[in-house]
Amino acid sequence: MRKQTGIPKITGLSLIELMVSMVVALFLMGGVANIYFSTKSGDKIRSEISEMEENARTALVLMRSIISHAGYQSINDLELDKPFYAEEEDIPNPVCRSGTGKLVSYEPILTKKTLNSVAGKRDTLVTINIADSPTAAAGSGGLLIADCQAGIIPAECSSDPVEGLYTASESRIYNYLYINMPNGRRALTCMGSRGASQPLAENIENLQFLYGVSIGDDMVYRNAADVTANDEWGSVVTVQVGILVRSEREVLEVAESRVFLLLDEKITTPKDRRIYKAYTTTIVLPNRLDREFDS
Repeated sequence: MRKQTGIPKITGLSLIELMVSMVVALFLMGGVANIYFSTKSGDKIRSEISEMEENARTALVLMRSIISHAGYQSINDLELDKPFYAEEEDIPNPVCRSGTGKLVSYEPILTKKTLNSVAGKRDTLVTINIADSPTAAAGSGGLLIADCQAGIIPAECSSDPVEGLYTASESRIYNYLYINMPNGRRALTCMGSRGASQPLAENIENLQFLYGVSIGDDMVYRNAADVTANDEWGSVVTVQVGILVRSEREVLEVAESRVFLLLDEKITTPKDRRIYKAYTTTIVLPNRLDREFDS
């Protein structure tokens, strides 16, 4: 007769149980992988948006510092009828008092103008301000002696009544804002009349301007072509700036083309997987506002 030892019999998983366990494990692993890839994709998008915000902030801050000086008439309050250059002729380039140099030392800017670039749907802008003397007394305060590239105007080319140009009001600093596309990259760029062209902010897809014209008690915003047609450059007191910023990398799942209304222009983006965002701001020209109130 067989004795019972009290030790239970140990058996393994059946084939069906094993297969069920594997299927459940695969579902769980798939869910974890999906969460991982979704989180990774979301991190990429958040990183690109953060970089876009920084590029937009940099572009708008730098443009504000450049454009707000348009129309500055020097510490001597010299005559300057227009804050932007939009004439048919090239920028004038008088000889400085020494006779050995000219006012504009970076000659590529001479042919630039404030206008609407209809073909590329990108605006450009050339600011004007009268140059103070770099040798003026330190206590004069608020001197403007350099362009957007820190190119300092020499005393013999400045508005200094003794050392500068014979006609002081001809001593002007020019800054040209535009979008440059070196190697397919789009960058907000500034070219100075005394310094070379350098980028200010990367991945700026499009740039647009509208000009606030003071007409009596009203403010009317027009594009450059309309301001020129109405001969109103002398009455511009504010500038609206619109920029379209794109992400550095293609991070969206599906390529698409989008249409943005950037100020008064409809801008169609390329069909790709980049993120695009529009930003706008209004810049006051304090030197022109003072003039309007005085008149």
